[in-house]
Amino acid sequence: MKLRAATAAILSVGLCPAPAFCAEAAEGGGSWLTLLFFTLNFAAFIFILAFFAIPFVGKFFRDRAGAIRETLRRMDADVRRAEELANQAAGRQARLAADKALLASEMRAATAREVGRMRELAQVAVERIKRDAELTMAAAADDARRRIRAHLAQVATERARSLIVNNLDVADRSRLIEDFMERLRREVAKP
Repeated sequence: MKLRAATAAILSVGLCPAPAFCAEAAEGGGSWLTLLFFTLNFAAFIFILAFFAIPFVGKFFRDRAGAIRETLRRMDADVRRAEELANQAAGRQARLAADKALLASEMRAATAREVGRMRELAQVAVERIKRDAELTMAAAADDARRRIRAHLAQVATERARSLIVNNLDVADRSRLIEDFMERLRREVAKP
């Protein structure tokens, strides 16, 4: 094809060198031969264009149109894929909000359970402390009563001894001491 185009160009330059080399010609009147020559030259140019250039141009535009269509198809597919991804992201975001609300409610419920459990444990501890305090107070009171009884018994014993030594004879003293000691033993043995 390139050979044909080169041959046509050489023939056109060879047949009419002045217009081909853009040389100025003398001014002349119009002639039918010149008009015929220009007409044939133009017809040859159109034929060369139609024969050689138009198929290439047509192929170029068909290829370009196919490439544009393919690019549009890919872009449409990319747009659809991007829309799907955007919808998926929106769905995930909606699920994220729901998951966040669910997690917050679970945390509130767990906190409420823990607070309730701590209250119960505190209540049990308070009851235990009260029981321990009551037992300690009861033990301290019992110990104080025993000490008071022991002290009273000692004081009573000393007082009775001094009275007995000063006022009673030996037989009375013995009998009184035995009775008193017996009563004292019974008192100490009481809880």
